[in-house]
Amino acid sequence: MKWIDLARGIGIILVVYAHAARGLVLSKALPPTGWPIDIDTVIYAFHMPLFFVLAGLNIERGVARGRRDFIVNKVQTVAWPYFLWSLLHGGLKMASAGYTNNAITLSDLLWIPLVPIEQYWFLYVLFFCQLAIALILPRRWLLVVLAMAGVFVWWFFANPSIFFRTLHYLPYVVIGIFAPPFLGWIAGRAPAQWIIAAGVWLAFAALILPVGPPAHQPLTIYVLALLGLLGTIAIAMMLDGTRLPMQWLEYLGRLSMPIFLMHTIFSAATRAGLKLAGFTDPIAVLALVTAAGLFLPLIAYRIAVTLNITRLLGFGAPVAR
Repeated sequence: MKWIDLARGIGIILVVYAHAARGLVLSKALPPTGWPIDIDTVIYAFHMPLFFVLAGLNIERGVARGRRDFIVNKVQTVAWPYFLWSLLHGGLKMASAGYTNNAITLSDLLWIPLVPIEQYWFLYVLFFCQLAIALILPRRWLLVVLAMAGVFVWWFFANPSIFFRTLHYLPYVVIGIFAPPFLGWIAGRAPAQWIIAAGVWLAFAALILPVGPPAHQPLTIYVLALLGLLGTIAIAMMLDGTRLPMQWLEYLGRLSMPIFLMHTIFSAATRAGLKLAGFTDPIAVLALVTAAGLFLPLIAYRIAVTLNITRLLGFGAPVAR
C-alpha cells in the first residue's frame, strides 16, 4: 500500500529535521527556547510511535509465512544494522571528538549489546518487540495482555532504561497488528480521511498547547502519540489519493531505513563544515543540515546498490527508484 511508504516518508523527514534542530540547539546555533523547542515538542510527541505502528502492520503476515524465517529476517534487517551502525557511528564520533555533540567513549561502544547509543535505540527496541510478538503469535489475546502490562509497568514505574522504553513502545507495535481493518476502511474513504485528519490534529493542538514542552503525564503522552500518528497516516492516505507528484515522498519512505541509519552522520558533518566555514545563519544552517541528512544518505545508498553491498550494510534488498 502506497500510503504506508508515504507515511514513512513523512516520518523520516520529521526524524531528520528533529535531530538536525536538536544538534544545532546543543551546539548553540539555535536557541534552547522559542520556536525550535515548540516544533521539537510537537514532533517528539508522535514521530517514533508512528514508526512502531507502521512496523506492526505486516508482522502477523510475516510470522504466518514462518516464525523461524521471520526471526532470521529481523536479525538480518534490524539487529545487524543496529550493531553495525552503532559501531560505525560511535567510532566516527570518537575520531571527530571536538567537532560533534554528545561525546562517545570506548566504554559506550562496549556496552551497546545492553545500552543503545544515539538514535539506534529505535532498532534495539523494535527488534525485541518483534521477537516477543513473533514468539507469541497467533495468540492475539496474549499480545493484548502483554501490551496492557507494558503500559501499566511503564506508567507507574518508568525510568530512562531501555527495558522501560521497550515496554513503552511495545503497545504501538501491537496496535499496528490490530490496525489494518480500521486503516483499510479509512483508506477507501476520502471523506473519512479529511474528517479524521482535521479532527485529530485539532484535538492534538488543543491538548499540546496547554501542556508545553515536554509532556510528562503518561496519559497525555499516549493520547498525543495516538492522535499525531493517526493524523499523519490520514494525511498520507490523502496524498495517495491526490494527483500531486508524490513519488519522491514515497521513495523517501521506502528508503527510510538507510536514511535513518546514516542521517546523523551526514547532518553532523555538514554542521561542522558550515561552522568551520564561518556560515552561521541559523535558518539557512538548519535547512542545509536537514537537507544533508535526507539526501546524502540517498547518494550513499545508490553507491551501495552499485557495489551490491546493501544487505551487508543493513539496508536490505535493493529498492528500485
